[in-house]
Amino acid sequence: MLPMLRNDNLAMAPVVTSPINRLGSFFDGFFGDDGGFASRAWSWAPVAMWEDDNQIHIEVELPGVSEQDIEVMVDNGKLFIRGERKAEEGRRYLVNNRSFGQFEQVITLPEAVDSEGVNATLTNGVLGIDLPKSPEARPRRIMLRTEEK
Repeated sequence: MLPMLRNDNLAMAPVVTSPINRLGSFFDGFFGDDGGFASRAWSWAPVAMWEDDNQIHIEVELPGVSEQDIEVMVDNGKLFIRGERKAEEGRRYLVNNRSFGQFEQVITLPEAVDSEGVNATLTNGVLGIDLPKSPEARPRRIMLRTEEK
């Protein structure tokens, strides 16, 4: 049975694709930049960011990425997270919806941080980054003085 498309007049018309179009679709799916099999690579990872009075906290989900394949850098008000998730050698996948390859995530930080005090850990596939706020960016309570005239 052929797939059907509905036009503006609600009439039904069969969709016919030529063998050349189907072959093109096959190659697009395999080599295409739409996440095709041969070009499947990460372009993002889920991120959570929150803050308290002293630090900005970031968690990035990176399952299957080893510590030696991750680079974390702070520069000019941005946090750069680069890495690579490598496919297992010698596997012939029957189904594979995972993404492999290099990735980069750039996060603009909401305020200045002390780059010397940044701490990053990888635990159970979650990259945790604690960025201490620079002293100028931390909230500071101002004491009032009473002056008598």
